Amino acid sequence: MTVTVQGPESPADKRYEYDHAVIELALTKTRAKYGDFKIQYTPVGQNSKRALIDASNNKYANFIIKFSMNNDLPDSLTAIPFPVDLGVVGYRVAFVSEKTKSALSKVRTLEDLKEFEVLQGLGWLDTRILEHHGFQVRTGAEYEAMFSMVALGRSDLFLRGANELLNEWQSHLEIDGLAYDEAVSIYYPLPRFLVTSSENEELIARIQEGLHLAHEDGSLLKLWDQKYRASVDFAKLDKRRIFRLSNPFIEGLDPSWQKFVYQVGPDLTQ
Repeated sequence: MTVTVQGPESPADKRYEYDHAVIELALTKTRAKYGDFKIQYTPVGQNSKRALIDASNNKYANFIIKFSMNNDLPDSLTAIPFPVDLGVVGYRVAFVSEKTKSALSKVRTLEDLKEFEVLQGLGWLDTRILEHHGFQVRTGAEYEAMFSMVALGRSDLFLRGANELLNEWQSHLEIDGLAYDEAVSIYYPLPRFLVTSSENEELIARIQEGLHLAHEDGSLLKLWDQKYRASVDFAKLDKRRIFRLSNPFIEGLDPSWQKFVYQVGPDLTQ
């Protein structure tokens, strides 16, 4: 079986390394039943919106991507109901300029936080969630450019998952004026499932079985620790003021995914 996964959007983009490792783990766990496999990558430069279109059109062999679940999943795709990052990406922390970082230290209420413009990627569900709650959101088409935009003060908050903060900080140290906030975090439920064309029936069954096997034997949590623990610790969620928002775009989603969510932050509500 040949399986296609999403390549990085830029040479410095490490966002998909964990996803690739999870997919490989699920395929490995099911090798005895389904046989050997080969993983290939899409070309560098494909953003999330383009990847979703290509997956919907089944452009590549067994193309499987991670998708922030919502009620608008294309009919041609099937979602595997398991939050592959165990829900941690719902804890959002911000890349900012030094000036914005200073201002954020004075935030006490959600209304205070809404005074800052949020920058998010084209096609990300975060934009719709944040706009629903009254935030002003700007979208950017190029992942790398968004770090420079906030460093230069062209937008205020480039929100990332707590699990993404450390690698992205280390990968962008050369950007003058770039900082990361340490005072606040926004949390909303953001289950990210693996999705693929509904035509890929064997892949769907195999990945679902493999994910559950890896969860049951502890190997998935071990992988999560290897890839994400350092960044989550680096984010110091327990030292932040956490603002919890609802996600109105998953209201029709079967809540069984919630039992797999790993609690990483303090139970603080503003």
